[in-house]
Amino acid sequence: MPECELRHATFDDIDDVYALMCELKQAEFDRDAFYTGFAANLEDRNLHYQLALVGNNVVGMISLHLQFHLHHANWIGEIQELVVMPKVRSSGVGSQLLAWAEATARDRGAEMTELSTSAKRINAHRFYQREGYAPSHIRFTKTL
Repeated sequence: MPECELRHATFDDIDDVYALMCELKQAEFDRDAFYTGFAANLEDRNLHYQLALVGNNVVGMISLHLQFHLHHANWIGEIQELVVMPKVRSSGVGSQLLAWAEATARDRGAEMTELSTSAKRINAHRFYQREGYAPSHIRFTKTL
């Protein structure tokens, strides 16, 4: 496993974060909208972005959104994005990011962490199940 350092993302990381999100979605986004949204999200005290670096290179990221869910009457940590660049996948970087998110959520009093992933991402499903996550919900979406 490569030596991996974790640190909080800042606005100075915007280009690396943009590249990671493009990798995750296999698409490009409107940069102005992305930059505006990232800057706004950095101001949200319940939303946390953690980067993984190997050497000086950003190779992964996880986002954790802490929310009080009425139907749990408790805090939940939602992992909204988790991406690791292909060159370092299967090296423990994703597990390290996930462990960070779980510990952060636990420290903030969350009852659980949850996440969604595309039905097409079979390798991601296997990874999450190895990490102790179980499929428990069906998520419905509607494009507006």
